[in-house]
Amino acid sequence: HGERRRRRGGGSGSGEEDCISGLPDALLHEILVRLRSAAAAARTSVLSRRWRRVWAHLPELHLVAPPAAAPASFPATVDAALGGYLAPTLERLGVSHTTDQHWRNLRISAGRIAPWLRFAAERVVGELNLYLCVPQIFAVSTPEVVDEEAALELPVCQRAKRIQLHLQYAYTTWFRPQASGLLFAALTSLKIDGYVHMQGSDLTALVSMQCPCLRDLDLFITLIAIFDVSIHSNSLHRLKLNVLETRHLEISAPSLEELVISNPPMEAQISAPKLVKVAWDYHYDPHLIRFVVGRRLQLLRTSTQALSLAMQFDQVDVLNLSVNLDFHGVLVL
Repeated sequence: HGERRRRRGGGSGSGEEDCISGLPDALLHEILVRLRSAAAAARTSVLSRRWRRVWAHLPELHLVAPPAAAPASFPATVDAALGGYLAPTLERLGVSHTTDQHWRNLRISAGRIAPWLRFAAERVVGELNLYLCVPQIFAVSTPEVVDEEAALELPVCQRAKRIQLHLQYAYTTWFRPQASGLLFAALTSLKIDGYVHMQGSDLTALVSMQCPCLRDLDLFITLIAIFDVSIHSNSLHRLKLNVLETRHLEISAPSLEELVISNPPMEAQISAPKLVKVAWDYHYDPHLIRFVVGRRLQLLRTSTQALSLAMQFDQVDVLNLSVNLDFHGVLVL
């Protein structure tokens, strides 16, 4: 019994180690990752000298603020965790806070978020997920002009494979890709949504010039200053666009199979010969929106206002049609 007590107490400095502490680092990492909380993993550093830096080499960091945490302390917590991380690469980085109402006054400036993105650019080799959201009932209004100080630069993450950036309700951000000759060489999936503003030229450069392997693009943003977008990609397979204030949209994507347009542009030229699934909301004008596509479509989801889009195809296997009714219940075509 005395020997067992000494072994259990070995983490306090007796030189003996408990059974868990004797496990290989890789197995300890597997255990701590399952906590889904970098803060909880970091607290294990008090167990013994053996544990002090185990968390700092985790393959995944999940920085999730608990509901009871003080909102003002969250950015500092993220700063401390990223500053204490020691491994040269990171498979997954997730930063998110709760949507509870007592977080409604939290505002994280673009300048505070920028170092988190730079850390991701240097370390992340898998997935980056940044989710900063407050309840919708506390949404701030979108200003007509985005302040230059709100500009947030997206640094080139050369090794990241998936990036999701969700800046919703409390944040109004002017988003700009880093101006450099570097590429998001491994990136296959990109999602950006929230109160995010971009120039059309920046969006064009990001997708058409910096992401050669991108297969899945999902955008919910508002254009500012330059309202024309040109997307040329040989790799895109799925494209989902909810881009407000688009004047002219050009898409050339020979591998594109699925297209979702939630806010149609004023004018568009779309070339996608392998397209098999289309979702198109609101109006469609065949004189302003031109398609170069295959003759058969597996699925078309649209409304009565854009029903003429079906005429672009010789055959539509499944038509999912939303019927628009006016105030008196009369069909609107």
